[in-house]
Amino acid sequence: MKITRNVFIWAVLLLMAAVSPALAQKTGYVDSKKIFENYKGAGDIKQQVNRALDAWNREIEAKRAEIDSLQRELESQNLVISSERRKLKQEVIKAKTKEVETLIHQVYDPSGKLDARNKELSKPMVEKIGAIIKKVALDNNILLVLDSSSGAVVYADKDLDLTDQVLEELAKSEGIVAQYQATLALFPVWDADPEAVRKKLGKLAFGYLFSSLGRSEAFKPLAQKLVRDLVKDKGLEDKEVSDARGMELAKILTAQFSISGGINYNAASGQITIKLRLFNVDTGMMLAEESEVAASQTELSGACENLVARLAQKAGGK
Repeated sequence: MKITRNVFIWAVLLLMAAVSPALAQKTGYVDSKKIFENYKGAGDIKQQVNRALDAWNREIEAKRAEIDSLQRELESQNLVISSERRKLKQEVIKAKTKEVETLIHQVYDPSGKLDARNKELSKPMVEKIGAIIKKVALDNNILLVLDSSSGAVVYADKDLDLTDQVLEELAKSEGIVAQYQATLALFPVWDADPEAVRKKLGKLAFGYLFSSLGRSEAFKPLAQKLVRDLVKDKGLEDKEVSDARGMELAKILTAQFSISGGINYNAASGQITIKLRLFNVDTGMMLAEESEVAASQTELSGACENLVARLAQKAGGK
């Protein structure tokens, strides 16, 4: 469930109220996507919305289970009950089916329960972020703020980017130190030999790496499905994602960093070698190439954890 981002349109209109011929003097922009990805308040709201959605889904599934049970009961008694009794049971099933369909519409339709819950929870945060944007803009003598993630900015100097300042002010307002996690696209780990393919080591290593990245303070990995769907769309589902293609896909995903690599299995020793490459998507440069050897499959998790730790240091310039 996406959290409403119309705060930025609201903020732009608010600031434009004071626009004069001096507008050309200074204009700023924010990346609303980055703000919502890094602001803790947005994550908290998403969790609350998801909890409400889970409750509604459980209610829907319970009703569906009841209908299935009634349907099976009718089928088992079909030959022994009267036509009147059969018709009554069919009407009950029909009514309960309509009840489920109505509930689904009530939850998922535009302006339904889910949308209303999202707006209810988001409103205080939307107002807070709007006020912070206005404060940062006024502090910088800026008359107009645009949202780069909406496509409204074709080109702008980095000095006009207010995003980090907005995040810092949001953090200060909650008495915490701002911490930023760079978005990262983790591409499928390539099985580099037949034994690795047979043992599905690439898939196993990918899972360990994704979990380690999720615990990292340096990175915020993009959703697996998001990356996997793009890889499949580009016809690379069963192919190695080359460095060049990885950079191309990472730009489409608007990731700041990308990781790609492969895994080998030594049948003689049982050792597993995983090698990864870390790229800065903005500069197109490879920041690091790291490898780790696991003595066995049971040690692969620790090897992946070590690799992520070293890559995080390289991303931070250490």
